[in-house]
Amino acid sequence: MDHSLEHELTPATTAKLIRRSLTFVWPYRRQIAIKVMLSLIAVFLILFLPWPLKILVDHVVMGMPLNETPTPYPPYVIWFVDMLEGLSPYEVIWAIVGIGLFGIVTIGAFGEGGARDAATDELSQGFDTATQSENLANVSNSKVSGLLGLFEFRYQLRTTHRMNHWLRSLLYNRFMSLPMTRFADASIGDAVYRVMYDTPSISRVCYDLTVLPLVNLAMIGGAIWTMQYSFADVPSLIMVAWLAAPMTLLVTLLMTGSARRRSLASRVAGAETTSSLEEGMSNVVAVQSLGANDKQLGKIAAGSRKSFARFLDYTKLTVMLTVVQSVVILGLTFYVFLDVVDALVDDRMSAGDYAVIYTYFFQIAGNAYGLGAIWFELQNNAAGLHRVFEILDTPVDADEHGTEVIAGDVSEVVLHNVSYRYPDGTLALHDIDIHARKGEILALVGSTGAGKTTLAYTLAGLIPPSSGMVTFNDTDIAELSIASLRQQIAFVFQEPFLFDDTVANNIRMGNPNATDAAVEAAAHTAGAYGFISELPNGFSTSLGRAGNTLSVGQKQRLAIARGVVSTASILVLDEPTAALDPETENALVAALNAECNSRILIVIAHRLSTIRSASRIYFLEEGKVIESGTHQELVEAQGAYRRFVDLT
Repeated sequence: MDHSLEHELTPATTAKLIRRSLTFVWPYRRQIAIKVMLSLIAVFLILFLPWPLKILVDHVVMGMPLNETPTPYPPYVIWFVDMLEGLSPYEVIWAIVGIGLFGIVTIGAFGEGGARDAATDELSQGFDTATQSENLANVSNSKVSGLLGLFEFRYQLRTTHRMNHWLRSLLYNRFMSLPMTRFADASIGDAVYRVMYDTPSISRVCYDLTVLPLVNLAMIGGAIWTMQYSFADVPSLIMVAWLAAPMTLLVTLLMTGSARRRSLASRVAGAETTSSLEEGMSNVVAVQSLGANDKQLGKIAAGSRKSFARFLDYTKLTVMLTVVQSVVILGLTFYVFLDVVDALVDDRMSAGDYAVIYTYFFQIAGNAYGLGAIWFELQNNAAGLHRVFEILDTPVDADEHGTEVIAGDVSEVVLHNVSYRYPDGTLALHDIDIHARKGEILALVGSTGAGKTTLAYTLAGLIPPSSGMVTFNDTDIAELSIASLRQQIAFVFQEPFLFDDTVANNIRMGNPNATDAAVEAAAHTAGAYGFISELPNGFSTSLGRAGNTLSVGQKQRLAIARGVVSTASILVLDEPTAALDPETENALVAALNAECNSRILIVIAHRLSTIRSASRIYFLEEGKVIESGTHQELVEAQGAYRRFVDLT
């Protein structure tokens, strides 16, 4: 990722990212609506909770009649007061104990502090964006606990998991659909970081924009309305209640720009550390064989320190925000405290009102802080959104193709004046014309860097030409659907790619529906049957990570077997015999000559024994085909190919 992206996260860009992220919420609108409903029920219960304590203090302890309180009860409490009318003090106590028990079971809290318990859960985490992002992938909470909080928590958790699974799958599929050149200059570790640690930002934004503002505003609005209704004789209390939210929001807005920059820097540093780890683990054999353990460890340690430092920068900002907002809230509290004391002395308020004011004031302050934190946290999540949408907006192979489907097999492939430039502008192929038919073996020959592999990719439709045209059966591949195109191609790379699975399943990746007999036949063709039969469990032997239990030559033969077992019309083999001994190579060449009767074979090779039997040889230099013909024709021409043969 280009680090200059850090400077692109302007407020306008952030707003666009957030607005776009809401499109991912729409499929879960029903679940979000239920979450909001459950949260609003919790808000109502929190607003109700301090009033029974006021009743206990004023009408039981102080002996004040129910109808003589200096502050009126709000409408949503009057039903409970009416129910207590005419009861003795002991009966009132038992009624309050009963509703208290109900509150404990339902929301897990009852008393002076109101509903201070909450259903939350977090995984163990470190001081970096990556591990803390795992909690975003499992985000769930409730303003209350008890049965209601537990149900709300579990309901939200299920929704969060579904959303994150969908998002991670979507991004992973997008990565898998990117052009083959995408990872030529990009790290796999960065891709893993985006899939695992950047995607949870969207689910976090989902709740921050659709649930938390509604719930926090409902709590603040309900508390302010109640205070205006019941405590109108203390104007400063009402004024402070109205000022708490905008003042905490103002403090937050002043820090959002810095929050965006520090969050993105933290994510970039975290991705670099993940990339270093991935690189070291993938090349552990090379690291050990070169005695570079200390060097690699130092590289990872430096990256880890940088990642921690960047996250610490962001954390310092959040701590600063908390301190400033706390000072604002404490200042407002001190300002109103003397007026509340005066009201108690003047009998404009009762002793029981203190519990109500205490609860409501801190609910307003806490939810105002929560509103401010929403926009602040959105800056952190905007960095993750940016990195996710960057991949979702990157063109994939399917964008370069149409919707047509190839009927039957491909019997002819033609390149018409094809050129190809890499994204950095490097010209890899120049004005290539090639004609291949079913039953032929085409050999691509040339020195290292001549463009052979790029040409093979283009022939197979794996990368689109920058100019010119590639046709399958007279149809431009740009008009074919990517799925139809991929079904026609099997590619055996120079570096074999194997998976931690059984031998049979590794071969069967070329054709998931292949029978055991077909798998064994492909192994025979590739010269792999002999060593497979000697493995502990034969075709059922697990190969371990990347097939590390096999030699390079054995891996190559399994990769060839995978290509052979496929039903693709075009089989491309990049240096298929490079890791084979002469005897095995001769057997493979003979098998491939028989194999070409049912498909088009394109072979990249240096060994004459592999090249000699090709139907046609294309000799490349600097991305151009300078000679073509059979082996005998090119040798007799006394040109570049002849010089290549003499040096081989």
